Amino acid sequence: METLAEQYQDLSKKTSALRRYNNRLLASLKILGVLLLLALAYIIYIEYFPPFFGRWPELSERYKNLQVNNELLEKELDSLQRINSLLVEVSPYYTGVFFEVQIGAFESFDLEKYKEGLAKLNIDYSGELDQYTLGKFRNLEIAQDFAKDIRKMGIRDAFIIAKVDGKRVSVKEAQAEAERLKEGDEG
Repeated sequence: METLAEQYQDLSKKTSALRRYNNRLLASLKILGVLLLLALAYIIYIEYFPPFFGRWPELSERYKNLQVNNELLEKELDSLQRINSLLVEVSPYYTGVFFEVQIGAFESFDLEKYKEGLAKLNIDYSGELDQYTLGKFRNLEIAQDFAKDIRKMGIRDAFIIAKVDGKRVSVKEAQAEAERLKEGDEG
């Protein structure tokens, strides 16, 4: 059997070993905490400033160039959409749904000799009456606004007509076809 002094000495050695182990753990935790704090500080720093090393400056420059190219492409797309709208309006051919503002229908009134000078005036000779319309709009609300303005100009009988692929239909039919085409584009 061990004496009390031997047990105390053995316990003292184990306590010393545990203290050393505990101190090493605390030192490791302090180093790990400092490293974690430095990493967090660096991450926060690079959010506001370019980092000291790595591909960040190159990626940042490429990102700026892509933003500039994107802005140029958006302007070009906008320009192309406006040009397309103008071409659609002056084109005698129809595909899809359009709304026009009819300003008159006459039996013996012929503006054909003026048609070249009236580039935006559309004449439909398909029925008993020659029907005169202005504008080609894919959007009914815009066509309605245009019709209101035409009425304010003094053409009080102006109203909206609708065409699907060049064939005259009711406005409701055209709206239904526009919705069907829209759903087809999204699907």
